[in-house]
Amino acid sequence: MENQLVVVITGAGRGIGNSLAQAYLPRPNCTVVGSIRDEKASCVTELKTSPKGSGSKLLLVKIKSSVPGDAKRAADEIKASGIGHIDIVVANAGISPPIVSLETVNLEDVVGAFNINAVGTIALYQTCHPLLEKSLNAKFVSISSAAGSIGAMESYNAHVAPAYCISKAALNWIAM
Repeated sequence: MENQLVVVITGAGRGIGNSLAQAYLPRPNCTVVGSIRDEKASCVTELKTSPKGSGSKLLLVKIKSSVPGDAKRAADEIKASGIGHIDIVVANAGISPPIVSLETVNLEDVVGAFNINAVGTIALYQTCHPLLEKSLNAKFVSISSAAGSIGAMESYNAHVAPAYCISKAALNWIAM
């Protein structure tokens, strides 16, 4: 697996993560590790049958970003499968709670979004860091949103989604 490009993508079960996984799989000598929550989801079934490049493969692991320890358990599965390094981690998994005003936002939604969008990303980084260090060209990429920009908050009307925007602002700090 020395010449393999190893890409870890969270939230590969649907949306952006699924599209990214499907974009990497046709490349030659590429191992895509996709984190999913529901193995029976239609997009996961589609991902499993996606065309793969010569020497490429797909490994699915379960990560719920809200569950402490899930990222570590997944990293242990990755290592147990014979993968000794990671070249790219795409922290894509996230949540967007209901759009409501700051005066009415449910504090549980704020905490939940923060735990998934920010704390879950820290856990993923900490867990993957030793395998990233073994890559010659390691990259850790977090998928954020302009709504997480404090400087552009007014222009993006971000005040209408406080739980989401607070968590993405924290994610932007983590990425920097």
